[in-house]
Amino acid sequence: MSRPADKVAAPMGLRVRDGFSQFFGTEVAGAVVLLAAAIIALIIANSPMNAAVQAVWNTDAGFALGKFEFSQSLLHWVDDGLMALFFFVVGLEVKREMLVGELSAPRKAMLPILAALGGMVVPAAIYFALNAGGTGARGWGIPMATDIAFALGVMALLGSRVPAGLKVFLAALAIADDIGAIIVIAIFYASDFAGVWLLFAAVLLGVLIALNKLGVDSPGPYFIIGGLLWFAVLLSGVHATIAGVLIAMTIPTTAKLDPLTFTRRARGRLDDIEAINVDGVHVLSDDRQQLAARDIRRATRRATAPLQRLEFVLQPFTTFVVLPLFALGNAGVRFSGGAAADVFSSPVALGVVLGLVVGKPLGIVAMSWLAVRFGLAELPENVNWGHVMGAGILGGIGFTMSIFVANLAFRDPGLVGAAKAAILSASVLAGVIGFAVLSRYCSATHCAEPRS
Repeated sequence: MSRPADKVAAPMGLRVRDGFSQFFGTEVAGAVVLLAAAIIALIIANSPMNAAVQAVWNTDAGFALGKFEFSQSLLHWVDDGLMALFFFVVGLEVKREMLVGELSAPRKAMLPILAALGGMVVPAAIYFALNAGGTGARGWGIPMATDIAFALGVMALLGSRVPAGLKVFLAALAIADDIGAIIVIAIFYASDFAGVWLLFAAVLLGVLIALNKLGVDSPGPYFIIGGLLWFAVLLSGVHATIAGVLIAMTIPTTAKLDPLTFTRRARGRLDDIEAINVDGVHVLSDDRQQLAARDIRRATRRATAPLQRLEFVLQPFTTFVVLPLFALGNAGVRFSGGAAADVFSSPVALGVVLGLVVGKPLGIVAMSWLAVRFGLAELPENVNWGHVMGAGILGGIGFTMSIFVANLAFRDPGLVGAAKAAILSASVLAGVIGFAVLSRYCSATHCAEPRS
């Protein structure tokens, strides 16, 4: 009786590994593009081109409907608009992980969730201890975030020496970390609330939920209503990117066709195409073959959940377009004005560096150890505490989300500049140290146990 189950389990395991490999590859490639964008932004910021480029970013763009006019700078359109699309994809990933991924089963999810919690609380506490009562106190959320693209990118440099379970652990930890960052942004970094727009946003969210319950799986209505929801959230005082997460939570996760029904229909139409086939005649010359091919395409679409379709289409765009644009607009730091010295003298910068480089690994490793010690979770297969330490240090690569929170936390350009310089410095330190630690515990042929 066990043999059929084995036959089913093996392909399922392969599908899970293949899916994660594809995700991992996209994140790694995205890290390279993101790094290039950050370097370009730094070069521009410290060159004579800076004034002209900043003038372009500060150019206003908007629209008018009758007497109603709305406009904001191009940089704000990237930070508020395109980044909302990035948060939408993050929301899709979170929802998928909570339903069928590493966060779906309580026992399986406990380790990355608790590790992420420790990796948020300890850095925030370190930062706040250095800045309590000062002008930089609002920046406590900056060192809480992990940049999944860069963290996985650094880990990828070690190739197959890194256990697959460690890659999955770091990815799940970063996703749980994103959930925490989203909650922090929504609650603690909102501006003055506008009740009417909040109410309008709530009504629109209700409409999206109703579309889900009614079984609407076309993305069109979700994007139309979602666009209005984004605008309402933008004017409500809550940061507009939160709208992306809210919309993602309403996207359907079930397909219209189950796999067996799909395979029967597709196989039948493929048989029709073969039966119609005439040697020497191009397939485009026979309408019957074209109709059969179109039926297969429709069946393929109906056999894929809307959440999967949207994630598959949008993830490359957010990875290779949205995030690099965000880096180009926000990662530029001028070092000529003493920003480099601020990394070691400003309480804001010191809090960010210590939070990311020290607080992140300390919180991740400590909470992971407590979870395992008290039987709440267990380490993934072939993963030891040296690996967890290395992954925890890589968790200190904050970059995208940390810069995003810094822009929300401060209005003073000096504080923003110090925070960004610290984020860049801390991310480089965390990447180099994390790589060195993982190299120490992963040899060319096997993974070494950490010495006590």
